[in-house]
Amino acid sequence: MIREINDESYEREVIEPGGTVLLLAYAPWCGDCQRILPVFKDLSGLPEYQEVCFLQTDMVKNIRTKKTLGVERYPTLCLFRNGRQVAEKVAEAPKEEQRAIIESLLRDCGSTG
Repeated sequence: MIREINDESYEREVIEPGGTVLLLAYAPWCGDCQRILPVFKDLSGLPEYQEVCFLQTDMVKNIRTKKTLGVERYPTLCLFRNGRQVAEKVAEAPKEEQRAIIESLLRDCGSTG
């Protein structure tokens, strides 16, 4: 399951809980973002990622979060461990490559079940 966060909930949802959080920073007008959303949703439901909290945030509406993250391109995946950002990856790619990008990010940071 994916939850949408905003500027007001960023600290509470991403930083405070600890554990592993994967945040998708997107823009509604971005074609790559529209393609990655269903892939992101599919992966969030897999048993091997049950320990990962999947979140997403609209960078057009949430300027404070965009500035905090320093996001310049979309879609950007930000991986957090215990409240600290440990990796970031821009997923500008065809849909068939986006799944591999997400899985690689989680695997390389030791976030798979």
